[in-house]
Amino acid sequence: MGRRFLSTIKGKIIVYVTLVMVISTAVNLYFTNRDVGQAMLVIQEKSARNILHSFYLVIRENYHQLLTSKRAMTLTKRNQLKQKARMIQSVFTGFCAAVAPGDDSGSGIQKALAWINNTPFENTDFYIMDEDFNLISSSNKKMGKGAYRTIEDIKDRKIADVMQFDNLHHSGDFAIFNTVGENGRSAQVLAFFLPFSPRKYTIGVSVDISGIEAEAQAEKEKFIRSLNEYAGRLTITKSGFVCMVGADDTILIPPPDLGENTTKDIIRCIKEKTGIQQIQTTDIADISEIRYVARSDNGGSRTMIVYSTYFRPLKWYTGVVIPLNEINAAAKQLVVRQSIIIGLMCIVGIIAVFVLVSRISKPLTLLSHYARRLPRRDLSKPLPEESPIDALIKKHKDEVGTLAASFLLMRRELNKNIQSLIQSTTARLRMESDLNVAREIQLGMVPKTFPFFSDHPEFDLYATLMPAKEVGGDLYDFFLIDEDRLCFTLGDVSEKGVPSALFMVVTRTLIRTLSEKMESPGIVMEKINEILSADNPRSMFVKLAIGIFNFRTGEILYANGGHNPPVVMPCNSECYFKKGNDQPVVGAVPGISYTDTSLRLAPQDSFFLYTDGVNEAMDADFKQFSSERQLAVLEFNKKNSAEQVINAVLGAVRKHAGNAVQSDDIAMLMIKYQGSDFI
Repeated sequence: MGRRFLSTIKGKIIVYVTLVMVISTAVNLYFTNRDVGQAMLVIQEKSARNILHSFYLVIRENYHQLLTSKRAMTLTKRNQLKQKARMIQSVFTGFCAAVAPGDDSGSGIQKALAWINNTPFENTDFYIMDEDFNLISSSNKKMGKGAYRTIEDIKDRKIADVMQFDNLHHSGDFAIFNTVGENGRSAQVLAFFLPFSPRKYTIGVSVDISGIEAEAQAEKEKFIRSLNEYAGRLTITKSGFVCMVGADDTILIPPPDLGENTTKDIIRCIKEKTGIQQIQTTDIADISEIRYVARSDNGGSRTMIVYSTYFRPLKWYTGVVIPLNEINAAAKQLVVRQSIIIGLMCIVGIIAVFVLVSRISKPLTLLSHYARRLPRRDLSKPLPEESPIDALIKKHKDEVGTLAASFLLMRRELNKNIQSLIQSTTARLRMESDLNVAREIQLGMVPKTFPFFSDHPEFDLYATLMPAKEVGGDLYDFFLIDEDRLCFTLGDVSEKGVPSALFMVVTRTLIRTLSEKMESPGIVMEKINEILSADNPRSMFVKLAIGIFNFRTGEILYANGGHNPPVVMPCNSECYFKKGNDQPVVGAVPGISYTDTSLRLAPQDSFFLYTDGVNEAMDADFKQFSSERQLAVLEFNKKNSAEQVINAVLGAVRKHAGNAVQSDDIAMLMIKYQGSDFI
């Protein structure tokens, strides 16, 4: 049953389609299982890189805002300090210029200092240092005379050296250093120093900028809180997270509660020398990837992937930490889900193919059964009105319907052809029957019983006729004119078949009628030519030889109307073709004269007539038997009887032709003269 099912088109299609679907499903699942994990890893890597890049852009933007704000406030302070320093310088210059001639200039300085000390400088301190950078006057009463001689700025420069009158630029210079404020607390100040040339004084003005740093730090902390909120809203796998660490291991964005060991490992990996430290040479947000095995406090471990970047201006390290097993778990879930979907689709596809193939094969099975029963039907009778497959044409408008229509057309054409074949066969059999009758009549008109003249031993005569078709146009005949003479003839009508046979019958009748009244074969041939050419619409003609043989003397008198030259077969010399006058064929053109040719046979000599069906007989390669080969056969067999000679020639012709179809009528006639003394 199974082998029979597989031998059907339905079974083959179902098996092949099922095999293809199973193989496709297996290949799909294999590559899905192989590639999904890597694809998920790539997706998570892109997601982590996008998160890190967004963090980098946000940090950079806020850093620039903080820097811009701090720079703007500092620039405002610098301008204020310049204005106040130049104001003090102008006060000194004015009071010194107002001193009367002859008075000590020190009085002007004292007046200027008194004015400055009494002038309120909101949030600003001033310093007046002499040439040795000793404090002459200051709004900060806690600063001693030599306090500024030991102070260094944030660039590690001694203020007394760089701001001393001789070293100070005439346009002044700025410095930032730490000092003690009026409240006794250390404060960072911004100072501007300007030289006063008349007395080689250095005028210093400073302002406390600790508030600017505090405000910047507050903004930074606010920004860090916003980053924590942003990181808390992110979803990175099931337990992935973002972590940010400062240069001194300060945790800016803390990881979840993973235990002390795991947290330390994460911080170490984020600041790993082989990854992040290489990025510290640039401000570009390059991202490094590190894998490590994290060990929890309870002794467990799992592989983590850390993607991290470094922001150099703030020395902040940002990392995205993803557990590898969660990526693989998501990939496995996707593979399992996709495998189930693909498997169900494969099963549904196989069922659909089975149903579809069954529906397609059902009408094909019906057509097959119909075709198997068709040869057993009698197609020679008229066909019934309906057949089992007529409904398929109406039901199916596709190739099945076309095939069913072709079957019906084949059935109708077979019935029509068989009817036509029956009719044509009947007509052909009738025609063949008529032709057979005509062949029998034609062959019955020529002598065919030999020896025909058994009472005349003076000569041996034999003839044969083999039409190429049922009836032919070759003829032979012989009959006695009187007690001493024999009239013989051999002819070849131009066409074949029934017309040539009728033409041959007319010619034979004329020969028998006219030869009894005339002595000359040439005259007989002239009369026959006139009669045949007078009413010849098909322009037929006959190649004809007519002779009179005197068997008492051995003399032959013959006329040749376009026929092959006869062969004379002397008993004591070689056979040869008897050449005569070239005279035209008989029946084509009226008014032609024919002459007689005579020869005398010695005892045992022979006279051989033949049509061109002998020497022009062809084999399968269209090679002719040839007159030379014919003459050689006659020479070899000339001592035999007339019948033996003709049969030998006929056998040689058949051997030469082989399986080739006879192409022309064959007729031969031979007279062998025995001599008058043979009686």
